[in-house]
Amino acid sequence: MAEFTGSADIYKELVEDSNENWLYGLVAFAIVEEQRIEWMRHFEECNGRTPDDNDVRNWYKQQPGSVILRAKGTAENALQVYSGEVVDVALDEKRREIEDGIIVAEIRESRKFWPQFGVNFIGGFASAVVFAALLILVAFFVFEDASPTQIGAQLRNNLEEIGNGQN
Repeated sequence: MAEFTGSADIYKELVEDSNENWLYGLVAFAIVEEQRIEWMRHFEECNGRTPDDNDVRNWYKQQPGSVILRAKGTAENALQVYSGEVVDVALDEKRREIEDGIIVAEIRESRKFWPQFGVNFIGGFASAVVFAALLILVAFFVFEDASPTQIGAQLRNNLEEIGNGQN
């Protein structure tokens, strides 16, 4: 088990001599140093003075080897959470870019006046023709009074004429 005498030893263990990513080691180092600062505040509250160099050296010496493992585990969790947040932010930004791109493209397409004018004109003309045809058809039925009783009476007259030999 390695004995630590100061922050330089911890740094060497976590960053310089480590086979892992340097950022991972730096975060773990920061976690160990945060623990040291908390201990220094506690020491000052209990003893009424800040710890001297000898007290700090003794604190490092008293740290078990598992302090490195705990710091690495905490660093790994922190980096995973952070990387998840970074990915979420990147995805949100990309999604916004895509949405803005689609909206801008649609606006550009709608600004092409003459093609849109031609499509709208043809659509309006076709609907006017269909409406006129329906209007003529309705007018024909209304003015010709083609009710079923009228048609039946007309057929009966035609049949009587044929039966009487008038045709």
